[in-house]
Amino acid sequence: MAPKNRVIFNNYDVYAESNLKNNRDQDKSMSNVTAQIGIWTALAVSARLGKHALLGTFQFVNLPLLFTMISGSIYGMNIGIGVGFLSFLVSDTLLGLGPWTIVDGSLSALIGGVWSGISTRDRISLFILAYISTFFYDVMTSWILYMLLGFSPLNALILGVIGLFLPVAGGGVVAIGPMTEASTALLLSLILARIEGKFS
Repeated sequence: MAPKNRVIFNNYDVYAESNLKNNRDQDKSMSNVTAQIGIWTALAVSARLGKHALLGTFQFVNLPLLFTMISGSIYGMNIGIGVGFLSFLVSDTLLGLGPWTIVDGSLSALIGGVWSGISTRDRISLFILAYISTFFYDVMTSWILYMLLGFSPLNALILGVIGLFLPVAGGGVVAIGPMTEASTALLLSLILARIEGKFS
């Protein structure tokens, strides 16, 4: 019976050691995810606050969404989602919290998760994909927020689309939507391709 018991104990030791290694790997992976979310969120928040300090509320580039798409594409879905939501939550804590915080953060997180599946580093393709993503974000956030203000879904959608090109609801800049989408997409296509080149 002794050899049989020894085999059982040996198998148990191997199993326990394997579990311990897996737990350590999971802890290390979670620590890495948390660190990356913290780093990219800090970059997004700092950039947004810096822009507000210099130019006020004038919107010409979506910096939180920019860093969300970059981090999601490089580091994966969990980080893209985390950066997308936290970058708006943390920065709005300093700039002003409201229903827009949940709407902006949730849609940014969604886009960050989607960008985890984008592996191309061709600058033209990146520009097009980032432009579409930013356009989707702008239309959807405006649509949802207008509905929260009491507009019907159709009227809210119409106002959201028109607001990208003409001043509505107190806006004062013509074609602010395409300007924001183009500048965000251009920065992403330049930065992401350059970062990837440094890592490769």
